[in-house]
Amino acid sequence: MSFLPGIAVPIGGIERELGRLWEESGDSKTRASLINLAIYNEKEGSLQRNSAIIQGIAGEHAMRAILIEADPNAEGTSADAWITMHCYPRGSKGGAVCSEQISFRLAGEAARSLQSVVFSHLDSDLPLALWWQADFHAPIDGKLWRWVDRLLFDSRHWKKPSEQFDLIGKIAGLSEARTILCDLNWARSLPVRQALAGIFDSPGTLPELSNLRSLAITHAPGCRTTALLLVGWLADRLGWILTDSSDNPLFREPSGGTIAVTLTETEGSSISRMELSSEKATFSLVREADSDLYVTTAKGESLAATTRMVRAPREETREILLAELARGGRHPLYTKAVKAVEALWS
Repeated sequence: MSFLPGIAVPIGGIERELGRLWEESGDSKTRASLINLAIYNEKEGSLQRNSAIIQGIAGEHAMRAILIEADPNAEGTSADAWITMHCYPRGSKGGAVCSEQISFRLAGEAARSLQSVVFSHLDSDLPLALWWQADFHAPIDGKLWRWVDRLLFDSRHWKKPSEQFDLIGKIAGLSEARTILCDLNWARSLPVRQALAGIFDSPGTLPELSNLRSLAITHAPGCRTTALLLVGWLADRLGWILTDSSDNPLFREPSGGTIAVTLTETEGSSISRMELSSEKATFSLVREADSDLYVTTAKGESLAATTRMVRAPREETREILLAELARGGRHPLYTKAVKAVEALWS
């Protein structure tokens, strides 16, 4: 029997059926919602996977979830809908606090009228976070995008990053700065950026940042975009300018020196090793397979060799998603990092 994400309801009677569901639950359950979270996916079986994700986070971030499994290329049109609740104990007071979930399976013309489905089922005027789990497609239609408060996506899975970054740039431009871009790939790299920055906290290592001559990153298969975002972050922060966009990129730093960048793919963590070298010092960050630690090392002619161990959080979608939903601000360094290496995305 195929997975059904709740109680089947007619498309035109979703709100009525939700009301009936609440009536039948009695006084022991309280409805709660801080945000509308819509998730769009074009792969069969996504409703089951995304229902499990919502079940895992709704206890910590109350919401109305709108899950959409779409096949926009199908002939004709079809639309099915289901409703359910995710409830969690309310501590010592008894009862439960619940988040609503509305699920859709859309095909053909129904899938191409996405904005109607989303907007007609939002919970009042709460913010809208849209997690887009498919490729973005041209042309960009502002009817949907300009009303999205937080657009979540994951550039790690893109086959054509240059094309996709161009499209999200157009989406961001439609909303007159309303839409906040939340790349889960960028969020996933935060612990690496923090661990690397920690190497240069001391007065002895900090001056070497202006003398770097090489950067080598080892990443897992499918994580080249993660590595490039780290390169872009360093380039933006240190004022590097891309001068050679070949497979072995070169950057020019502010004093005129050249930095050679090498990206190597191997099995392991998304980023398993980073090594930065100047003429007189070497700095590295290493995460061994199955380890929950980053080991950072600094050594050089005028530096006493130092080694630190820094916790490496698990790269779990649940934790990253909760952090993004709880975050109110923007990611000011993200667009700068993307721009710093834009010639390398193709």
